[in-house]
This record gives sequence, C-alpha cells and structure tokens, in this order.
Amino acid sequence: MKSNRILLFLAVFGLSILFVACDDVEQPIVEYGVYRSDLYGSPPTFEPLGVPKQRVLLEDFTGHDCGNCPNGHLRAAELIETYGEDVAVVSIHAGSLAAPLPPDYPDDWTTPEGTYYLLTQVGQDIMPKGRINRRPGASTIFSPSAWAGQVAEAIAEQPSVNMQVKADYQATNNHWNVHVFSEWLQNASGNYKLVVMLAESGIVAPQLFYGNDPEYIAEYHHEHMLRATGTGATGLTVFTNPSAGTTDVDSYTFDWNGEWVPDSCEVIAILTEGDNGRVLNVAKTKLAP
Repeated sequence: MKSNRILLFLAVFGLSILFVACDDVEQPIVEYGVYRSDLYGSPPTFEPLGVPKQRVLLEDFTGHDCGNCPNGHLRAAELIETYGEDVAVVSIHAGSLAAPLPPDYPDDWTTPEGTYYLLTQVGQDIMPKGRINRRPGASTIFSPSAWAGQVAEAIAEQPSVNMQVKADYQATNNHWNVHVFSEWLQNASGNYKLVVMLAESGIVAPQLFYGNDPEYIAEYHHEHMLRATGTGATGLTVFTNPSAGTTDVDSYTFDWNGEWVPDSCEVIAILTEGDNGRVLNVAKTKLAP
C-alpha cells in the first residue's frame, strides 16, 4: 500500500511539473454528465429535417475592459437579426481585458473553456475578434467588420450533417438536460466531436465603450455570455467514420449552477472535426422549464 501511494505521488508530481512548464492553457477537466433516464425517462424523439440546413457559430472574444468590443456586440446582434435561428452567438470573456479589475470591473466572467479557446486554440490575446465556424481552423479569427461576409460564406456551404437540440432545466434536482440529434447527409472519415455550450443573456455589469457618452457604462447588458461547456472545451467523440444516413441522439444530464438564470439561458450544440476543431454544424435552443 505504501509503495502504491509513493507511485501515485510521483505520477501527480510529474504531471504538475509538466503543466507548469507548458505555455498553453490546458483544457479544463469536466465531469461529463450521463443522462439520468431514471429521473427523466427516455430521451425525446426527433423528426429528421429531411433537407440540408447549414447553421453558423460566431464566437465573439470580448472583455469588459475592451472599449472596442461593444462594436462587436452590435455586429453580432445584427447577424442574429438577419439570420435568426441560423446563427448562434457565444460571447467569450477571456484574456487580459476580461480579467477582474476592482472597483470598476469587479466581476470575473471568464471560464476555463473560454480561456482555452482564446489562449490555446487561437493563441492570441486580442479582441474584438471572432471565429466563424472555426473556418478554416480553430486559430482563425476575424475583425467584426468581416463577420457579415464570413457568415454569409459559411451559411452558403453544403452541410454534411443536420443537427437539432432540445434542452430543459429541472429545478427539483438542480439539473439541466441536453439532447442532440445528428443526421449525416454524406459519408465522412475521421472522428467528430460534440460540444455543448451554455450561454446566458441579460447580465447587467460594467463595460467600457469607446465613443459612448459615458465611456464607462456601469449597467451594460451583456448578451450570449459563455457560462460553461457541459462536454468540455473540445467535446466528446460521438462519431467515427460516419456514413450517409447515420442518425444518433446524444443525451446528457449536467449539474446546474445557482448563479445562472434559466430563463435567460440558451444551449448551443456544435459538431466539430476532431483534428482541427472546425465546426460542421450548429443547433441552438432556449432552455425549457
């Protein structure tokens, strides 16, 4: 027993040294939620869409001490107004301009996943910038002025997979459930990962806004703020070498955080290529009671 404890200590110590020596931010460890059918019954049924439906994910990297970032928020709102359900926006507070800075910016809206996306996948602490379906890869970012053109190009692509998502909040057990339906429209090779994101809107907190009067807005309304990823930053492998016609429902139960407001939350599911993180398709839904 004593020798086992020594080996365990050495293993943990060695990993600690490895993590400290690494410049990249490690992917956060997440306890993935097995769906609690014992509490909530069988997963819901889905009807295949029957027609190709390409949707787009806009990841808006932002921070409360970034005075140019509200211009990105405005561009994101315009894209939602134009495309509706076909565009999902996640506002990711990460990097130096998102760090708490009391007394003006006392709140910490960063997440381990968001930090990983910006500092490891993108590899730059720069904003306002955004990823559009992570095209052509996870490190590619665009300025807000380019978002409309990039979204138009992405949404015009022929999808390889259709996606739908259903989600609900269970107050009794402090859970949120997510069910993602995927329908492959063509053959594909390689591994494909599912990422489930939770975003919250209507969060009132300070924001710097250059050109506004006043530039310091104490009660700014933050929309689509990334709160968590139920399946980890890079997701879970759910398909390997899928063929056209393959369908699947992936269901999960996650613990709820009492700081979140269920009525203000949206669930966004994305399916990515395993090697480079490029988004194949997206589905979003409000969190049902």
